Amino acid sequence: MKVFVFGGTTEGKAVSNWLSDLKIEHFYSTKTTSGNYESEFGTRICGAMSEAECIEFCQSHQVDLMIDAAHPFADQLHQTAVAAARNLKVPIARLERDFVERVSNEYIIYCHSLADVFMQIKDRELHRILSLTGVKSLPFIHSHLGNCEVWYRILDFPSSLQIAQEAGVDQEHLLVASAFEQMSSVKGMLLEQKIEAILTKESGYSGMLDQKIEMAIEQQIPLFVIMRPELPEYDAEFTNREGLQKYLKQEFNFERKELAHGFTSGTCATIASKAALKLLLGEEVQQKERIVLPDGGNCEMVLHQQIKGEDYAICSVVKNSGDDPDITDGMEIGAKLMWNQTEEFRFVKGEGVGTVTVEGLGIPVGEPAVNPVPRKMIAFELQQLLEESEINKGIDISIFVPKGRQLGAKTFNPKLGIEGGISIIGTTGRIKPYSLEAFVETMRRQVDVAIRNQQQHIVINSGGRSERYLKNQFPEVSNLAFLQYGNFIGEMLQVLQQAKVKKVSMGIMTGKAIKLAAGHMDTHSKKVVFDHQFLLDLTHSLDYPEEILQKISTIKMGRELESIFQFSNQEAFFRELKRRCEQHCKKILKETDFEILLISNKGKVI
Repeated sequence: MKVFVFGGTTEGKAVSNWLSDLKIEHFYSTKTTSGNYESEFGTRICGAMSEAECIEFCQSHQVDLMIDAAHPFADQLHQTAVAAARNLKVPIARLERDFVERVSNEYIIYCHSLADVFMQIKDRELHRILSLTGVKSLPFIHSHLGNCEVWYRILDFPSSLQIAQEAGVDQEHLLVASAFEQMSSVKGMLLEQKIEAILTKESGYSGMLDQKIEMAIEQQIPLFVIMRPELPEYDAEFTNREGLQKYLKQEFNFERKELAHGFTSGTCATIASKAALKLLLGEEVQQKERIVLPDGGNCEMVLHQQIKGEDYAICSVVKNSGDDPDITDGMEIGAKLMWNQTEEFRFVKGEGVGTVTVEGLGIPVGEPAVNPVPRKMIAFELQQLLEESEINKGIDISIFVPKGRQLGAKTFNPKLGIEGGISIIGTTGRIKPYSLEAFVETMRRQVDVAIRNQQQHIVINSGGRSERYLKNQFPEVSNLAFLQYGNFIGEMLQVLQQAKVKKVSMGIMTGKAIKLAAGHMDTHSKKVVFDHQFLLDLTHSLDYPEEILQKISTIKMGRELESIFQFSNQEAFFRELKRRCEQHCKKILKETDFEILLISNKGKVI
């Protein structure tokens, strides 16, 4: 099959990576020739297309599917792509980015257009304005707000400065910032200049809209948000690799031939850091960069963004995690480098990377969560370049992930004492799909952090739902001591045994408890099927009547047992279920104070 992708965005590069991993031939369309692109299975097409040109291209290249991954504000492109697809009778899907949830607050005002914003500013008699909409809309804003004093935050590009100068904006009304600079840098001038209103676009997490909203509410300054245009109707919409693969299987009966491997966030950060230092040293912009991995192999990636400022350099890549269900797959990961006077490499806070708040991670408290192995990888590559250039200078290294603040809350980071973003991780530099080793390593780190912070009572559970119930049961236990085993009960118990934890409370819901009681220490549904015979044998051994056995023979899920038996410690069935679970677990945790807490589907704990 052949796919036509409308890109020019981080999301577009991610789609191209996913299609290449599936070995699907595709065309990657961008309006301009700027930016790097290279793919074994993808061909880049440059230049805006009319509907007729799009139809002709798809017909001549026998395109089977169109995917719109263009910027949400590219309204004309969206309409053109869908119209062409309908004319061709070719399916078209949309890769949509995650947007900041709209909030209801007196200081957050959503508008359909800049014209609506101008009317609101006039009606409210506002005169001192900060524009965070970007440089493309600067001339239009400046020409329509002549009666106001407007400050413009623009990126430190010669082209941006030129646009501002040609529009007639005075230098003192420009806030020149480097890319991915946090909104905290703006707060000071809000008070200093007595700003009365802020303008921005509904650009999502990559545009730091969440930070802009927080800042406006905190400072009690109206924030006018120009809403993204309404999208046309697509045949399908997805947000990640898994969604694309499900769609391809459903609509085209496309099956993966093999699982694709990927690269860690540490590898991405190292490549971005090396490329940024080359820019800082005065080298020309490159298409790709290559590094040595901890396992001795090499990795080469196409660079996504490359920016050279007066005293800094920024480079980034789009992460490809392969077929591993990794939360940062398709995300932009980059590095900003600046010289310092210490002759040392210093890791400083970057947008979207969490901050370490507890001991036990091998990273000083207060520093960004760039793990020890990625730090060594980055230091090795940078030192090599400095030695080749015969330069002895220190470097401040700021790793950033624009969507990291949002993603960090969905990871294990809060349990590890990492706040405000994700971690930059990796031990080999590579990602093996569905790697048990990676999950076990995360378990070890969690247990180690808990112990180093004097937590000797560990409460383990299968996931967020059961953890909420257990926190009510143990309100005195620190959040660091609540750990999740997922399906890997045996592996978690082995880690706890090796760590010599004094007390372990294990929460388990009925469905998993049935599998554990039968001796299965890995409870994944792909490995363990629902065992009617085990349940019948267990129930028969407790002398329940035949009518109970008949009911059990018809159930399909463990939770249905809770409607057959009373969920309490007095019920023989659940007492025996707990006893057998404890029996199997104590074969591993031989010297630990251990207890099982059985959790019902409604949250009752016995």
